Amino acid sequence: MNVAENHNLRATRAWKARRFAGRSPVITLAVVLVLCLSVSAAITAALTRGAQDRELQSALGVTAELETLLTLHMAANTDFLKGVGTAGYTSRAWPIKRAATVAGIYDRLERDARGGARITRTLRQLRALSAVWPEQLDAAARNIALADAGAKLEPALLQHANDTLSSIMTLLTALRSQERDQIRAMQMSSQSQLARQKLSLIAAATAGALLLIFAVFTSHRAALSRSASRIVALEAERRFREYFEQHPIAMLIFDVNDLAILTANAAAQRQYDATLQQLRAMSVDELRPLADVEAFRRDLRRYIDSGNRGGSGGVRRHKRADGSIIYVDVAWHLLDYADREACFITAHDVTAHEEAKDTLRVRSRALEATNNAVVISRRIAGEDVITYANGAFERITGHSVREATGAEHWTMLGTDPLSHEALAIRTAMQSANEGSGLLQSVKPDGTPYWIALHVAPVLDDQQRPTHCVTVFSDVSERIRYQEQLRSQANEDALTHLPNRLGLTARLHAMTQLATREHQKMALAFFDLDNFKEINDSLGHTAGDEVLCEVARRLSAHIAQGEVVARYAGDEFVAVLYGRGDLDSFVAAAAAMKESLTHGFLIGNKVVATQASVGVAVFPDHSRDPDVLLKYADSAMYRAKAIGPDSMQVFDQHLATENSARTSLMHALRRAVTQRAFTLAYQPRVNPRTGEAAGFEALVRWNDAERGPVSPAVFIPLAEENGLIVPIGEFVFETACRQTRAWASRYPDIVVSVNVSPVQFVRSDLPRMIAAVLERTGVSPRNIELEITEGVLMAPRSLATLRALREMGLSIAIDDFGSGYSSLGYVRSFMADRLKLDMSFVKGIGRSHADEVIVKAVLALGQTLGMHVVAEGVETRRQLDFLVENGCDEVQGYWFSRPVEAPNALAWLEESRAALDASTKPWSG
Repeated sequence: MNVAENHNLRATRAWKARRFAGRSPVITLAVVLVLCLSVSAAITAALTRGAQDRELQSALGVTAELETLLTLHMAANTDFLKGVGTAGYTSRAWPIKRAATVAGIYDRLERDARGGARITRTLRQLRALSAVWPEQLDAAARNIALADAGAKLEPALLQHANDTLSSIMTLLTALRSQERDQIRAMQMSSQSQLARQKLSLIAAATAGALLLIFAVFTSHRAALSRSASRIVALEAERRFREYFEQHPIAMLIFDVNDLAILTANAAAQRQYDATLQQLRAMSVDELRPLADVEAFRRDLRRYIDSGNRGGSGGVRRHKRADGSIIYVDVAWHLLDYADREACFITAHDVTAHEEAKDTLRVRSRALEATNNAVVISRRIAGEDVITYANGAFERITGHSVREATGAEHWTMLGTDPLSHEALAIRTAMQSANEGSGLLQSVKPDGTPYWIALHVAPVLDDQQRPTHCVTVFSDVSERIRYQEQLRSQANEDALTHLPNRLGLTARLHAMTQLATREHQKMALAFFDLDNFKEINDSLGHTAGDEVLCEVARRLSAHIAQGEVVARYAGDEFVAVLYGRGDLDSFVAAAAAMKESLTHGFLIGNKVVATQASVGVAVFPDHSRDPDVLLKYADSAMYRAKAIGPDSMQVFDQHLATENSARTSLMHALRRAVTQRAFTLAYQPRVNPRTGEAAGFEALVRWNDAERGPVSPAVFIPLAEENGLIVPIGEFVFETACRQTRAWASRYPDIVVSVNVSPVQFVRSDLPRMIAAVLERTGVSPRNIELEITEGVLMAPRSLATLRALREMGLSIAIDDFGSGYSSLGYVRSFMADRLKLDMSFVKGIGRSHADEVIVKAVLALGQTLGMHVVAEGVETRRQLDFLVENGCDEVQGYWFSRPVEAPNALAWLEESRAALDASTKPWSG
């Protein structure tokens, strides 16, 4: 049975009971009065009839008036229910005529009131309630009509109107009961008088008949009134049934004692994704998350204890059948339902609203937490007035949020609103476009700062900007850093001379000036000849002092408008302008070179230096400043090749060499890309047994156009341009693969591989070597790395060498004796082998000094426990000298030139076979 059927049955039963209980007492009372008064009616009629009739008529009139008021209010309620949802609900329920009738009745009742002040107060209270009730009906009906359009339904409004009607009916019924009591009293008094006065039976019978007729008439009117009330109740019930079942907001009724859900409308079934039967099988607790149940029960008990019949429960969390959480706005009303104490609730789903609030809260927090300032402004009377600013705004601008709110946008930013950047951004804002820019601003204390700013307008339906969102960040540090970088990009940090970039800019400008003024200019390219030795022996700090002194001395020889720049490392360039002919430029460059030969006082030491100089002249050699610089560089390299402290003027032959060098560089790059290199292997031999102890792997390049290119030519070129790194990796991996093949037959074979100083200083050298060893599978004990003495003096070199040795590799110092390292470096890292430079070996038998050096190196190796290998052995005399002085191994053309891998293997097999036969292949 649904909620409508339940209410209908209860109303019908109550109506029948009231009909029977209301009609029987009236008729019975009338019969009794007729019998009691029949004897005395005739006697008292003559004496008291006039007064009694007036009083009785007055009482009956009051009762009729009260009945009329009851009927008018019930009829008004019926008309209201019929007119709900239409435009005429007010005029239908309480028209002017009906309102005037009610007002007239109240006026007559108050005028004729016989009960004194108490009855008068009751009538005034009724008059006030009758005036308020139409307004409540008006509000409730308007809310119901709006609910159909999607607005929120307010059941409390209809409940207030019902409560007011109930109060009116109660007060009217009480007054009517009082009047009826008075009528009965008057009738009893009349009957007593008739009995005492012994009036005629006919008069009494007549009076009784009249009274009976009046009673029947009164009872009939009451029945009609109750019938009208029942019709009104049934109509209201039908309206409520439609209201409950069809309302779009979820509605439920539950028992306040056991919390069982008694019924629910269709909207509730949809909202909670459950059928009516499923909901009736549930407790209202089950509509809430477990954590909220206890709070719900406390709230329900508080509602009941408060004495209020209804109210708002606020926004609460509810749970759907699938366990998902929704937010609902709850209103409640206590009532009796199916003979049970119940609670009627509406649960309006406001999940989207709550989620929007949560999203707004998170976004608001994000705005406050961001390091970027966010400002929202509104366009008012042509100005952008700030309505919101976050915390970062205060930190960046120095203005408080309170100070900024309501102020003009550009004033708070501290920028010039008429600046080019600001005008461009404001134009974009006013034209409904986004804009960005870099603006310089000033804080309230006068501190300048830079902001990177972006503005985005907010448009209305007509695409007109109403608000503007501005986001900006403080980029002052970045601007200062960029300015510093621009300065550093053109200036050498050590000498404060123009650097390469600064020189290029100045050189181009001076070339243009010389062209306009028809002047000559020259580039003098200086390279310090012995700077590396100074740097290595005295340290980098001393080297920096030398460079600064060189800068000062060169700058002292230039005129106004001329330039000295530090080009790179120990290279300087002087741009000389308008000095006349070539000889004048050469003389000026020579004087500058000469100034460098005088000693430098570094600490307590005097350091001497010298430079190689190359000169190129504009426009004689080239009009292109970049080409002119390249020509001066080529001339400097030619001077360096001639010898220390030399100077060379560029000529066409140098241009040809430079072109050839450039062409060779391009070919070398192609060879690296194509891996167009091969390896040759030169044996290292035990001079006493003739046994091949190992090989040195040497890279070879056979160019398709040039043929074989000497390593002495392409290795330095590769080192200058960084190509030695991929070449070195190719050589190492190829040698490792070959060694792995040989070691399968000769496990003790050792192949040495040269590592360029350029390759060695790379921090990833150990990682590269480890990766190649893993890929090739060669044992580290079969590989030896050869380094030059200069590597020992490189920063972090010892740590790298120790890391390589920990892998199991052996280390040899190549060309020992030809470098500039001290014995302290050799002692700091004990290499496995020293390879005596071939220049000393060649001096054996020709130079006593070379022989002394050879003996000293051999003795040093023996003392330090390092094997010594002599390179470049080409004669029997050299071999005998080395054997006689205890050389461990020899290498050179006397035994074999570098050969390809198959020939090297054949040589190895032959040497081992000869050793087994106790013969010496080199002695014949």
